[in-house]
Amino acid sequence: MRKLLLFPFFISLLGFMVCSAQKQVIDNQLVNSYDNYLEKRTALLKADSLRYFDAAVKLTPKEQQLNQKLVALQQDMIADYKANHFFPPARNFYNSKAHIEQTPLFKLLKKMPKGGILHLHSGAMGNPRWVAQKAIDTREMHVFWEATNDKYAKGQLQAYAKDKAPKGFRPAYEIAKTNPNFATELVDLLTFDESIDRDSVDIWQEFEYVFQRINGFLTYEKVAVDYLVHGAEILIADNIQHAEFRTFFTSRFYDLEGNKNTEKEYLEILETVEKKVQTIDPDFTFILIQQGLRFFDKSVIEKEVFAAHDYRTKYPKWVRGFDLVAEEDNGHPTLFHAEQFLLLDSLKKATGVELPLYLHNGESNWASTANLYDAILLGTKRIGHGFNLFRFPNLIELVKEKDICVEISPLSNQVLGYIRDLRMHPASTFLRRGVNCVISSDDPLIFDYEGLSYDFWSVFLAWELDLASLKKLTRNSIEYAALTDTEKATAMAIWEKRWSEFIEIALTEL
Repeated sequence: MRKLLLFPFFISLLGFMVCSAQKQVIDNQLVNSYDNYLEKRTALLKADSLRYFDAAVKLTPKEQQLNQKLVALQQDMIADYKANHFFPPARNFYNSKAHIEQTPLFKLLKKMPKGGILHLHSGAMGNPRWVAQKAIDTREMHVFWEATNDKYAKGQLQAYAKDKAPKGFRPAYEIAKTNPNFATELVDLLTFDESIDRDSVDIWQEFEYVFQRINGFLTYEKVAVDYLVHGAEILIADNIQHAEFRTFFTSRFYDLEGNKNTEKEYLEILETVEKKVQTIDPDFTFILIQQGLRFFDKSVIEKEVFAAHDYRTKYPKWVRGFDLVAEEDNGHPTLFHAEQFLLLDSLKKATGVELPLYLHNGESNWASTANLYDAILLGTKRIGHGFNLFRFPNLIELVKEKDICVEISPLSNQVLGYIRDLRMHPASTFLRRGVNCVISSDDPLIFDYEGLSYDFWSVFLAWELDLASLKKLTRNSIEYAALTDTEKATAMAIWEKRWSEFIEIALTEL
């Protein structure tokens, strides 16, 4: 009877032993499978990392040490932002600007040598408060201080001789005497703020008004030198050593009689600016990229292409390239002007002088905007903005193959309503796919900030960059500059010295 009672127990024990053995086999297989899975995962991560634009960057031991501290700071900040449901690069820049300025990361990035700024419009750099005060201090500077109409915009600046100003224009200093808020009100008309949170088309309309307001100020010959020196001072203060200004060489500067200065006088102004700037930083350099407007007709652009090539031939120190600017979605497509650009091939053969192209293209959210095809076929050396490149996989490979650098202006793209959340900016993908980029600010006076530190701060967090990325981005700004090989070698030596000094300083501060 006891044997019969024990039989179920032995059957149960046998079943348990069999199940245990089977579980052990499964567990062993799972461990082996999971280890194999992790190996494959690691291999995939490594394969991707080898395609990154900074894959070849080797950090020194001190740079590695700083990188560890920098990435730790970054991850702590991101964790804090996640906990507080507030990530500045995903928000309106103007709601985060004051916060950015208070962070240790921003203060550190201010000290980082940034090399060159390769996408900057000379008509929209500097500090708007300086502009307002300079307008008040310049007795002949008038301002249109009535409601905007179809001819003038409220806040439009222009120098006039006494009693020569059109109706509605008044001397800025006279308005300032009776209106203590005049300077602040003028700054508001020259800049964007948190209210500029609309569709890019609407924002561009206001953008054009700002250029209309400021153009008569910065092209007045008695203001021009001080304005350009002031703009350079801001760049130097942000540890930028080289600037490439998109500018209208043909527009020149005017006097009180309305006369435009000659080429010789224009060059004298540039040389005066250079001398003044080099007393501040002997190593600072700047050059010009002549620009035209993309909504002009073919005959106008043809004349501008010939003129720009002529300037390039006569003044190679200053004029380094050509570009077309203005709102891409409203202006003519690049194909519309392809014939005019192709004239440059014939001009090069006839004269031996090349006028390189540095084309604004891909500053659009529309899939049908395919200007990048033409920019690449026309041989552009760099692409201005270019965030629409992500839509064209074959072009991405061509950009890499032809070693074309993309000038990324992250905060400009955000403020102008193209990309709200900088974590989703296509340039993050470009970098991971091996496309060389540089960071620029585009029109910082209108956006009401100075230098490049705000842009670097934003992308360092949004794209989770590291020190190797920062090093490569800043080196790119010299390697892809419109400089001669000798000029690049000199500029790179200066950057390397400043970078080494920065590493030492940063290690003590982090």
